[in-house]
Amino acid sequence: MSSPGDQYLEARFPWVPEHGYVLSVTSERLEELEDDISAQGTCSQAVPKIPAAMRRRWMLCFISVKKGYLTHVARSVVYYPAESGRDKLDIWNVTQFAKPVRVATLKAKIEGRQAWRAKQALDGGHVSPAAFVLIMDALRRVDGGAAEGLIDRRPAPLDPTPTQAKANWAYQRDAVVTSLEIARIPKEQFKASPQLDENAPAALTSIFDGDDDVTSMEDLVILQDLDEANEDWKFVKRQRYPAKLFTNGDTKLTIILANKLPLERQLGVDLIYVNETLKSVVFVQYKMFAGVDGEGGYRPDGQLNEEITRMDAAAAKLATVAADESCDGYRFGPDPFFLKFCSKLLSHDATGHVPGIYVPLGYWKRLVQTPVVKGKKGGTIVYSETFGRRHFTPTHFIDMVGRGWIGTSALQTDVLAPYLRAALQGDKGLVLAVQSSNAAHPDGADEDEESFEPPRRIVAPPKPRYPGKKPKTIQI
Repeated sequence: MSSPGDQYLEARFPWVPEHGYVLSVTSERLEELEDDISAQGTCSQAVPKIPAAMRRRWMLCFISVKKGYLTHVARSVVYYPAESGRDKLDIWNVTQFAKPVRVATLKAKIEGRQAWRAKQALDGGHVSPAAFVLIMDALRRVDGGAAEGLIDRRPAPLDPTPTQAKANWAYQRDAVVTSLEIARIPKEQFKASPQLDENAPAALTSIFDGDDDVTSMEDLVILQDLDEANEDWKFVKRQRYPAKLFTNGDTKLTIILANKLPLERQLGVDLIYVNETLKSVVFVQYKMFAGVDGEGGYRPDGQLNEEITRMDAAAAKLATVAADESCDGYRFGPDPFFLKFCSKLLSHDATGHVPGIYVPLGYWKRLVQTPVVKGKKGGTIVYSETFGRRHFTPTHFIDMVGRGWIGTSALQTDVLAPYLRAALQGDKGLVLAVQSSNAAHPDGADEDEESFEPPRRIVAPPKPRYPGKKPKTIQI
């Protein structure tokens, strides 16, 4: 097994598969599955039905993209039937063998009373528990390195102690990662740890603290793309908030972190994404599901009502702007405000997003008026399943923002500067990201880019639904 990116060895929770599956797919199909994993953390493949007793039990999935060889291995489980009448195999943590394992060689090493069943299973399909044990024994004899780490019996660590500071750190980081992906800038340029260090100084106010490359906002070179901006944008330029410039080819992204209070006293993190190229602005409000893995749901409170009131005030101002009849100003809908519901902390060290879903503010207002959000005692509570399929995944959201299909119209964007100024003067931490053309780097070369180093593990995670699954990242 290749050690770089070996998610099995980095998993923080016990993972002991009881049976297996041998899946033969084309290399093109495997790429599609890996794209889904990058976007959502898991992917699904319809397969013939497995024994009902084996559902919901961890399964090791051997993948073959080359006839006669096992080329990849992944974690998997079957929870539900597929719409086609078959079973839906959920897959995550796809890892390529350092050297493909020859099936014929593996069959020659299989011994025992169930050897015939194990050899038959290697041709494709479900692997019974007895056959799985024989296949794993044979794999250890054929290639001990390939078998290493596929079964993890380490005890689970203690649950973390979530704090408001840790949650806000995760949301600030998620907002920056989202902005980078919308602008199609490699996330490796951003190296903040996914979790707040337990020993972080009390004066820490943002994920950019301690970054030598961060420049204060009075440096106009950082915001040279705003030189021709109006007075409202010039106000933004004069603020002494930490700002960092990211570039990729002819695109540059200026990210401004505005934090008026220490993390412990912040209420949350907002993302305001300004796409100057397509003249659109999108607002995202972060909210968390309660519980170890979000199973406690989210109960709307007075804070959300206050935030919605501020959004409504901005929306009322936008509504007074004339309709934009240009092609560049076309949007799917008039609502530029979104809520992202996510878990409190990342489940493990990751380079991607805090797991979550996006819904437009307008849809949220309709949803809370329906009986589906009423709890047992009559209160309002929502879970991830409450939204069903009526939500956007990170992939959907980032793609729509990056292509200008959602957000404010071009004419509305011109009147948003006063509102953004008021937001920067407020008492809430937020992230403002400004994307524009970077004429100074037409070839996109980045000669000084440092090699990416995985972030240091800091705190123990909550127990995830898919132990050790590959971190969520987005590819556009």
